[in-house]
Amino acid sequence: MPSPLIRFYFAYADRAAPKVLERRLANGREDADRVGERRGEAGLPRPDGPLLWFHAASVGEAVSILDLVRDLGADDPELRFLITTGTRTSAQVLGQRLPEAALHQYVPLDSGPFVRRFLDHWKPDLAVWTESE
Repeated sequence: MPSPLIRFYFAYADRAAPKVLERRLANGREDADRVGERRGEAGLPRPDGPLLWFHAASVGEAVSILDLVRDLGADDPELRFLITTGTRTSAQVLGQRLPEAALHQYVPLDSGPFVRRFLDHWKPDLAVWTESE
């Protein structure tokens, strides 16, 4: 059973996430054409086969994992890759550099319903969070 603090956080996040997203969209910090992804709504179909999910918080982290994704894909051509980021800039950079077996989606905001929707669609076989610090 989660602690009271954890339960409070998620109850707050579930209520606040739509308002946060609306504010970010109004301020130009979200991609209006892909804002549904931040609510966990898939913008692309899930590819067949094993899916490895890499979350990269920033542009630098996103770029740093591309060689690993390419190497893993070369070792096993059946693998598919989902790379998530949270910024428009990282999406633009990845859009120009993604290997053929990789897809980009925005990571959903930290809200139970958003995350469940995301996971229900993508069903990753492995998740890797990258951090360059």
